[in-house]
Amino acid sequence: MNHEEEVILYAANQMDANERARFEKHLADCADCQADLRMWQSLADEMQAAAVPAPAHLADSALETIHAPSQLARAFRGMIQLLRMQLMLMHNELWVGSAALMVIFLAMALLAARVEVLYFFAPILAAGTVTLIYGSEHDPATELTFSTPVSPWKILLARLTLVSAYNVFLALCATVGLLLILPPQALGELILGWLAPMTFLSALALLLSMWIGTGNALFISYALWSMQFLAMTSVGEWFVFLAPWLESYRQFWHDPALLFSIGLVLILFALWSSGREQVQWHRTIAM
Repeated sequence: MNHEEEVILYAANQMDANERARFEKHLADCADCQADLRMWQSLADEMQAAAVPAPAHLADSALETIHAPSQLARAFRGMIQLLRMQLMLMHNELWVGSAALMVIFLAMALLAARVEVLYFFAPILAAGTVTLIYGSEHDPATELTFSTPVSPWKILLARLTLVSAYNVFLALCATVGLLLILPPQALGELILGWLAPMTFLSALALLLSMWIGTGNALFISYALWSMQFLAMTSVGEWFVFLAPWLESYRQFWHDPALLFSIGLVLILFALWSSGREQVQWHRTIAM
């Protein structure tokens, strides 16, 4: 038992004679315990003056507060609980479908002996799945979700964390599978090659889905992603002036620092948008 606990028990007269005598001996030389005791005695005097009865088990409640987990531990436990709750509310088909598609993409890459297949399809798969985590048309328990005291941005962040982590896990597994045709030393470069575009494209698709709907978000995101693969032969001689622009556009998709930075900004804006009336789960449209 520490001295803070002893002060509470002493002030509540919940010590036996021996404990009380031992603590009073310590109290005579401890300025901190004297200050704590004065605080508790002042509280008791105020309650008596106001004729307010002391709550039952006041000392026990104070001791529970002392032994309660830290604020950081409580926040971590609450985060885990929120993630588990959202995992149960989300469509199971999302997890199975994503895994099945990634297996198909891996098979295509192995059959064609082209690692670029994974680079092209991994961000597309990630962008498609994150657009399915927000909106009443995708949430089987929208009203239940909004009946809880949890903020919309926390719910969105929890779902985004779950889906993004799952997409990265699938892409990592597929990348390891590419070791059949890829030298091990190129593994890190390939991972960075799809991770940065996946982050940016997913963030963009999520934000657009919140403001203009899933279908429009997917069309715009996929169009922007595919434009980098546009060949000059398909543009034609009349549009040769587009060559420098296309090259700059391709360089944009191969700049990890820039993609991660813009992706983070888009995610923060999406979290902020989750509380706006215009986009709050499209409830007005559904109703």
